[in-house]
Amino acid sequence: MPIDMNPIYKNTMLKYIGLIYYYINTLMLKIIQLLSIQIKNNQKDTKLLYKQNYMLINKNQNNILNDAYSDDILRQRYTRFKDNYIYTNDLITTYGLHIRHQNPPEDITENIAKFAIRNYDNDITCVWAKSVNKKGDLYSEKYPNYSQPEIKAFTSDGPSSFGPQKKFGIIYFLDMRQWLSDKFILWKVNVSDESSEWKQIKMNKTQTYEDQCNEGRRPHISWDNIHSQIPNKCIKVYEGSFEGIFLCKQ
Repeated sequence: MPIDMNPIYKNTMLKYIGLIYYYINTLMLKIIQLLSIQIKNNQKDTKLLYKQNYMLINKNQNNILNDAYSDDILRQRYTRFKDNYIYTNDLITTYGLHIRHQNPPEDITENIAKFAIRNYDNDITCVWAKSVNKKGDLYSEKYPNYSQPEIKAFTSDGPSSFGPQKKFGIIYFLDMRQWLSDKFILWKVNVSDESSEWKQIKMNKTQTYEDQCNEGRRPHISWDNIHSQIPNKCIKVYEGSFEGIFLCKQ
């Protein structure tokens, strides 16, 4: 049988239950209000961040659009050069002709480096300087106008040469020694022409890079010799196939 509850005690209990319900309801409403405010603030921050990123992307995209040397043009130029190289090599092999192979044209090597830098070195502002009426090899907003990126490409173990008054803010070396096997390596050397590490590179037993520049000579040195002297300044940006330079880094 149900137990009869004292009416006074019952009313008191109902009163307390009502108060508890009221305070819980008030607290929940307050929490909801605070969450709503936080969500609105987050939405404002997200919209602001999206707007800033959108403006930055548009700005960078404009720089790329100004560079008329597209991936399709590079593919066409590279394919024709490679086909001609293989054809010339067949003539040399078949007839014993003393025909000297041409080095890869600078527009090809510099644009291979450009696309690798864009997609693997996080510099979407990088463009081919000659396509945007700038001096030098490449142009990037990361560096001042007077000190832009320098590109040195090589297909053998032989030395690269440098102008005694050459200015650069960063230098890249494109290793094409295995390009006929479709292997390319792009190295970034984190030095400028003013860096002490670069100036003090040994050209021979008695002279440094700076010494030869001061004499008005063109320093000649191989990539392997550079890498062995300042390995802590050398970063491998890309290693892979020709088509791989057009893909974004995963």
